Amino acid sequence: MIPYKFFIYKIKPMTKYEVRVTQTHVDYYRIDAEDQEQAKALIRQHIIEGDTFIEAEKVDTILRPAEIDYAVKVDNKGEVTYQ
Repeated sequence: MIPYKFFIYKIKPMTKYEVRVTQTHVDYYRIDAEDQEQAKALIRQHIIEGDTFIEAEKVDTILRPAEIDYAVKVDNKGEVTYQ
């Protein structure tokens, strides 16, 4: 068994970091419209406003891998420090 005081002297204090991760996906919809502009407007209304009267069919979703953007140090108060 390892003595308890071994852990006291060998544990290095850790530093807290805030890490930004970008995760995206792409959805594909099918909708009946008069032209491209109307199709985009109808999909925008369907997705953003939640308009259920617009008949749009989601036909595919592509998940993109997560990207680690950056890491910044966080101080003891929980504030991000830029060093």
